[in-house]
Amino acid sequence: MGVQLPYFPLHVVLFPHLPLPLQIFEPRYRAMTRDILAAGSPYEGRFVVSMITSGQEAGGRETRTQPIGTICEVRTAEQLADGGYILLTVGVGRARLGRVDRSGEYALVEATPLEESDGSHEALTLLPVVQRALDAYMEAVKRFVAAAASVGKESQEISDVAASLDEVLKPIRLPDDPLAASYAVGGVLRIELNRKQQLLELPDAVSRLRAELDLLRRESRLLAEGAMPPIASADLTYHPN
Repeated sequence: MGVQLPYFPLHVVLFPHLPLPLQIFEPRYRAMTRDILAAGSPYEGRFVVSMITSGQEAGGRETRTQPIGTICEVRTAEQLADGGYILLTVGVGRARLGRVDRSGEYALVEATPLEESDGSHEALTLLPVVQRALDAYMEAVKRFVAAAASVGKESQEISDVAASLDEVLKPIRLPDDPLAASYAVGGVLRIELNRKQQLLELPDAVSRLRAELDLLRRESRLLAEGAMPPIASADLTYHPN
């Protein structure tokens, strides 16, 4: 059964269970945020995020987006002196998107929640294999960034970079729940948005964990060969609307 919720297209793919910090400054999204946060709001603090495939989400121009998105829930909200907001939101579930209503101050979309299986024996047996591949991937990222930073740098600068990487790229212990783990790996992987969208759309945890295992191994190999860029600093900051 679908529900109508505020619609917030972004150049991002959000997985359920994962956080999405947002800085809200555009007038229509300020209005959306006020309505979402209002006491007795029919939206109950929720809205829908979907990846933009063409166009820009600015100046009222219509965009094209993916038909599978994520329902988000606001966890904390801070209103700024200029009327904008700093939000911490989290994905609470995938949804298939239907008709978009653009007649109001901001868009609304029909969102039908999608269910998926998570508890099969195969999913549970995949978890430790994916965990080992994730550990290897994180180490490969650290080695790649440290090697890139070392070019033409003094030893103290290299040490500072290594210390920073140890802080930012701490080992990640996956949840025991295969479904939550599949979403966590999708969020960690630094890959093209189209690939992340493909992971989001997979029908169950087994399919997603299998695909992520292949990706983790592939990305680790590419990093070892020096073929991939480091994590962009923008990936660790607020996503402005």
